[in-house]
Amino acid sequence: MARTTTKTTTKAGAKPAAAVQRSPRPVPAAGTQGRSPRRFLREVRVEMGKVTWPPRPELIQATWVVLIAVAIAAAYIGVLDVVWSRLVSLARLG
Repeated sequence: MARTTTKTTTKAGAKPAAAVQRSPRPVPAAGTQGRSPRRFLREVRVEMGKVTWPPRPELIQATWVVLIAVAIAAAYIGVLDVVWSRLVSLARLG
């Protein structure tokens, strides 16, 4: 990384501002170091309890929508694959 310098002007007799010291690597957020895996899993369980889960019929309906969308996309890509492979094989013969 290139370092650029800028020229600053100061009044006669004024002291230049001190250089800012920067740490060589990012510092982790406060309180995140030294946590045990057990505590982490306990906190995950607590947070998962706060989640609003959809009712079962809504979940099943959303799953069907996703499965149908994936099937349509797969069929579309499959048809394009067959068409392009036939075009390529015709181009080699002709």
